[in-house]
Amino acid sequence: MACLPMHSDTTIRPLSTRLFPKFKGASAYALSGIAARCDWIVLSDRSEPFVEDRLQTDVATVRTIFVSLRSHEAALRHLFDTVVPRLTAPFVLVTGSEDVTLPNQTDKRWPPLSEELRNKLVQLLDNPLLIRWFCENMDARIHSKQEALPLGLVFPDAEQDVELPVPDWGDIGQRYRRVLCAHRVRDGAQWETRKTVTELAKAHWRSFATILEEPVSEAAFEALIRSHAFVLCVEGGGLDPSPKAWQTLLHGAIPIVRRTPLTEAYDGFPIAIVDDWRGSALNADKLEYWFEKHFRSGRLMAQRDQVIEKLGLDYWWRRIRSCLPGT
Repeated sequence: MACLPMHSDTTIRPLSTRLFPKFKGASAYALSGIAARCDWIVLSDRSEPFVEDRLQTDVATVRTIFVSLRSHEAALRHLFDTVVPRLTAPFVLVTGSEDVTLPNQTDKRWPPLSEELRNKLVQLLDNPLLIRWFCENMDARIHSKQEALPLGLVFPDAEQDVELPVPDWGDIGQRYRRVLCAHRVRDGAQWETRKTVTELAKAHWRSFATILEEPVSEAAFEALIRSHAFVLCVEGGGLDPSPKAWQTLLHGAIPIVRRTPLTEAYDGFPIAIVDDWRGSALNADKLEYWFEKHFRSGRLMAQRDQVIEKLGLDYWWRRIRSCLPGT
């Protein structure tokens, strides 16, 4: 079957939480995505200067705060000790722009969050001025004010928000009833899960898995997504299966993701969830069930407009702003 085309006369500005350029100091960052729309942005980096504030309004009118976690301990201390004491009105907090997970920090590249910072985080959640905390890579729910936030897509070379063409999904009922296993694996403990999944695809899932082990161009990868019904979206750093899950949905395929506290960020999206990455997680019968549910029934195509909307920056900004009184 030929790869499906990607012709489109419409565009989408996708959700993006990641800021760049990194490792050049906090003052070097260009504001984009969700961060650019917030009132107070706490930027952090692992090179000096480690923390910088960008206040886009008067302190008295701050309602939304974005905290970049690239140097997460420094950024959180700055939030707790410098930013929050100056606030006088209800606000919504957004944290992200790194694979650091919160509230515990489980990414293998960094130690767990210290007891001191975790206690301060709990105190912040109890602060009556905090209305909602949108948390990228949320690793546990410890308070009713938490809400998981997907990271969306990543644009390391772009200083401004990017608009992408909305792909033509074509006749999605004719896609391969297979799972695409194609992910980057680097050195480091955080990539072991992807190595494990690749081996499972070769052994337990080989009858229905397409395994891509050599790098291909972005265009070739997107063409593979558009020819498959399912894509394995395995976390590498952090817990979020995106940007691959976001890319998969944009091109009309179903992401298969592992259940974590962060998975609730994908509620309302057409996804398939497994409890763990093990051999019994997938089989031909499950794929047939998911294919019938999403593709043959026409349900996925009927959801297309809603899916595309929910991938957008505007949708998630509306969700953030809707938490504020009077909005």
